[in-house]
Amino acid sequence: MESNIYLQSILNKYAPRSLSNYAQKILTLKSDLKNWASPCFIEILNSGSRAKGTAISLASDVDYLISLKSDCNANSGGLKSIYDSLHTFLKERYNPVRKQNVSFRIKIGNLEVDITPARKHSGNTNDHWLYVSKLDTLRQTNIQKHITDISSCGRLNEIKLLKIWRELNHLYFPSIYLEYLTINILSGKSKDPTNLSDNFCFMLQELSKDTSNPLNSRIVDPANSSNILSDLLSLIEKKTIISKAKKAIGQQYWDYILW
Repeated sequence: MESNIYLQSILNKYAPRSLSNYAQKILTLKSDLKNWASPCFIEILNSGSRAKGTAISLASDVDYLISLKSDCNANSGGLKSIYDSLHTFLKERYNPVRKQNVSFRIKIGNLEVDITPARKHSGNTNDHWLYVSKLDTLRQTNIQKHITDISSCGRLNEIKLLKIWRELNHLYFPSIYLEYLTINILSGKSKDPTNLSDNFCFMLQELSKDTSNPLNSRIVDPANSSNILSDLLSLIEKKTIISKAKKAIGQQYWDYILW
């Protein structure tokens, strides 16, 4: 029980911050983004960890997806040119801007905001195309599917603890992959919140394995079977996570694992 109390204190420590002090600046940002996207603009969607219930203060504070019409820039460079255009637009107003795989990170004061441009499929669907800058390609996904899956999975605390562990250890571990991997690892474990410490220990033990490690299993995006989430990490990046997990399970006290 003491372990569960400690882990709950870690969750409380890294709870996402209130956005009340940023309300006006967020409205200004959304207005700027709408002006940039016009005449392709459809809507701005809450697309990340806050929408899923997995937000922590150590990662981005807010995630927005700019939903654009299906024919936006069809004859002018497509989604890559949209991505580049947004980068230029943001640098002029919110510098510095950090380019990420499918998004850009800006700061409003000390609030970190990730912004992803996406072109919606035609018809009655939530499917969107994203531009993946690292691979210079397009990827189809469905943010609403992810939000529904993760928010209702019953593993929000375990996901948040693994995100905290990731951040404290400076690991590259994309959240969408981390979230679905957590669900897979814990598929046979109790969802009773009083078992939080047992579940998190089990996750670290699984991630530390030399054989049958879940990091070596194939994890597919439920919104697009051709989008392999487990391919988001290189072999070297997976080995780094395994090494950190081995170190964690060798610790005697929780405050050497999460602090």
